[in-house]
Amino acid sequence: MKTLTIQLPDALDASLAAAAVKRRQTKADVARRFIESSLATTANNKTAQPSIHDRLKKYQSAGPTGVKDLASNPAHMTGYGQK
Repeated sequence: MKTLTIQLPDALDASLAAAAVKRRQTKADVARRFIESSLATTANNKTAQPSIHDRLKKYQSAGPTGVKDLASNPAHMTGYGQK
């Protein structure tokens, strides 16, 4: 078995320690199982889903006017809200 040394933020180490106590296992056992389950999930999920950023990227371009941000130019707001 190989040894891997990692650095964890204090909050993550505390969460790992709490999970180890709850499961009555060592932190290494808990971390190993989390890594195994994460890798198994990734391997089983052959069609990776695009992130929310990638899915919404098409909405970030210019609208029908061709101007990306109408609020950036006061001229585009002339007469708005007036009768």
